[in-house]
Amino acid sequence: MADPKSMRSKIYTSYFKTDLCDHVSSVSPITARFPKVPASDSRHHDYRRFQPGQPVYGNIVFTIIDHDDSRSKIKGWVKDCYDGKDSRRDVTVEVLNQAGDAVRTFNLIDCFPTSLDYLDVGAGGTAGTVGKIRLEVRVNRITMA
Repeated sequence: MADPKSMRSKIYTSYFKTDLCDHVSSVSPITARFPKVPASDSRHHDYRRFQPGQPVYGNIVFTIIDHDDSRSKIKGWVKDCYDGKDSRRDVTVEVLNQAGDAVRTFNLIDCFPTSLDYLDVGAGGTAGTVGKIRLEVRVNRITMA
């Protein structure tokens, strides 16, 4: 039978890594949609063909545990964007297997924050409450490795 301490560490392991900040607890699905675009066809005026258009990427939501380091890093990035600075940044998300090896890497290029929310997980104010930050970013382009 497995040691309970080793089992406990496996239960609370996140199977991803990101360079956004240190305390990211979840990442929403990374989505892309390819709208259909009419293609020119000179065979017949009633015959229509379509081809895939440029990809349209959905916004990605990062849930971050409210920690001083992560909070200051995220708030600084959002403030730079609010002040009008060119502060788009690239974010890397690595999906890991259970052994901790990278299986897939998503490079989110030119991310820009669109929404920042502070979530209170425990309304009662008990000692076990954990604050969370919800950061939604707009992605210009995604590459996979």
